[in-house]
Amino acid sequence: MVVKNLNGHSIPACKCGSWLNHWRSYGKPSEDFSRRQSCSVVMCSHPIEEGGLVQKEVLEGMRAFGMVGDASWYILPLCRECNRKRGATLTVESGCGLASARVEETCGLSDLGEAATRSA
Repeated sequence: MVVKNLNGHSIPACKCGSWLNHWRSYGKPSEDFSRRQSCSVVMCSHPIEEGGLVQKEVLEGMRAFGMVGDASWYILPLCRECNRKRGATLTVESGCGLASARVEETCGLSDLGEAATRSA
């Protein structure tokens, strides 16, 4: 899978404590990837240190087949070095288990439920 590193973009704060903790809670990695302790970038053997903000990328040649990009933002586990590659296109392991970066769909759900309960 190919993603674009969105490091440097701001998004609403996550209540998981860190984006890596967010990925650990909401990413759904394959069993093989779960046993792995290194960065999700193919051929990188550095340890996982951070949750990186990425967007799925469609390579130019694939557009001819009608494939389009995904505008959603995701979190995946990266080493510090790969996460600092701002704007870079990264090839990542397909089983890394992207987690949605939309807190209103993940860790922010309980906040929405509490607000609805208070206003009722």
